[in-house]
Amino acid sequence: MQTIRLPRVKKDALVAAGGNLPHQFQVSTSKLLDVFVALSPRGQSLTGRQRADFRQVINQRLYNKTRPGFYVEVGELFHIAYVGQPNGAMTQHQWRIFCGDEVKSKIEMLIAGSALVVADPQFTGTGANGNHSLEWGGLYLRSEAEMRIAQALNETEVLFFANARGRIGLQDTIVSNEQLTGRVETDFLVFYQGKCLILEVDGQHHLEDGQVIRDYARDRVLLRAGLPTVRFTGRDCMEKPHDVVAEFMSIFKTV
Repeated sequence: MQTIRLPRVKKDALVAAGGNLPHQFQVSTSKLLDVFVALSPRGQSLTGRQRADFRQVINQRLYNKTRPGFYVEVGELFHIAYVGQPNGAMTQHQWRIFCGDEVKSKIEMLIAGSALVVADPQFTGTGANGNHSLEWGGLYLRSEAEMRIAQALNETEVLFFANARGRIGLQDTIVSNEQLTGRVETDFLVFYQGKCLILEVDGQHHLEDGQVIRDYARDRVLLRAGLPTVRFTGRDCMEKPHDVVAEFMSIFKTV
């Protein structure tokens, strides 16, 4: 398989909506960075702060290209195109990844459980609330993994909310504004027999140092409010959602 490198942008042109490669995915900037870092030989050799700095360099380079019609061939098997902000100002920028057969499975593994949707050429990004780009059962979701968990929860006939947002006070905590601003969002808020638990679908971006710190801070302030968080990997949620939900529901007996 050809090694994918991360060159400086060298091609910039209008192309057909379907791109020049057979497979495509639509992602937010943060999810595109996950793929870039994982496929880049340099990114694969970095850890911790170096990896975060490398992401920041790529992020700045991408931000400078957020304009209609931008399309770049990163490699023979990996192209990207800028989509825009279909959910309005102050929401994440969206991109399309185009890839060949040789790297399709690897990219699918990288994005499992992340906020990413396989793009239809006619996709218009009508999802509400940031980068929530899938809709199922009247709920706005951010990934195929979340949708599978929603379907499995629905079969249990419990009350649940998807991607619920709220605010919480940070007084008497060591949480800084850089870690948490007071606005919190849960993947799934689930109620059963007078109890409430949070189910989180952790994609690739949750493994980064900065995100881990934010997750820890969020989990602590929510636990103080009486809301424990149970986390599952994005891969488990994609591949065995019913097993995930069964384990999650069994935890209600212990709280």
